[in-house]
Amino acid sequence: MTRKIKSKEYFRTLNIIYFTQLGAMIVLAIIAYYLIQQGRLGPENNTLAVSFQKIIMVVIPLSFATGYILFKIFLRGISPTAPLTHKMKKYFSANLIRSAFLEIPGLFISVAALITANLLFLVIVPPILILFILFRPTRSVIAQELNLSMAERAKLEDPEAVISESIE
Repeated sequence: MTRKIKSKEYFRTLNIIYFTQLGAMIVLAIIAYYLIQQGRLGPENNTLAVSFQKIIMVVIPLSFATGYILFKIFLRGISPTAPLTHKMKKYFSANLIRSAFLEIPGLFISVAALITANLLFLVIVPPILILFILFRPTRSVIAQELNLSMAERAKLEDPEAVISESIE
């Protein structure tokens, strides 16, 4: 049995998930900052920090590129003639994958800061947060990425319009 999802509920759920991911990066960075500042993690481990710097230089571009490529592959798999409910269900999955790959570097950097007790890593987190916010899925962005018709765009704007469905 399928459950119809209205535009208002769809975007509320999408935003809750997205901002929870954003919040996880922020909270972990704040915890790392606090613990390092308080000296609770011991002295800095600069030898390990150099290793993590090299890993981070690979993780960030690789994660961003993977998220972008997978997102585009998912979008290409959505037929322009498919019903809006199908498009939005597929978009939800594609967006979740992209946002997870955008989130990975932010979490990894905070963990690297915790392990090495090196605050310098946390300088990288704010740009990642800004990038994450810039990729936030809004009605207009979704309409553009899915190349929706004017009628489909109108449904996205109508909070009571059914735009997706889930299996129960």
